[in-house]
Amino acid sequence: MRRSNLIAGLLVILVLSAAPSISARRQKQTPERVAAIKKCDDDYNKAVKQANADYKAAVKSANKQTGMARAESLAHARKAKSQALAAANLAKEQCVAKAPR
Repeated sequence: MRRSNLIAGLLVILVLSAAPSISARRQKQTPERVAAIKKCDDDYNKAVKQANADYKAAVKSANKQTGMARAESLAHARKAKSQALAAANLAKEQCVAKAPR
């Protein structure tokens, strides 16, 4: 019993002493990477703004219609918006992955 407690205590001390050295090794990002990620974020924000603007315009247009035409237009607008946002998200992920390290 004492031996297992001793081993467990030593393991806890070892893990706690290794944690600061692991976090201290983290490197700062290079200015090129920071600039590339900023550009990716800006492009993503522009794409999201455009998707939202297109959606609002489609809703405004659909509200002038009646019945099934209105419902179909609204459904199409929702689908187009979700596809545009998904494409923007994918483009951002790919852009960040290509950013220099």
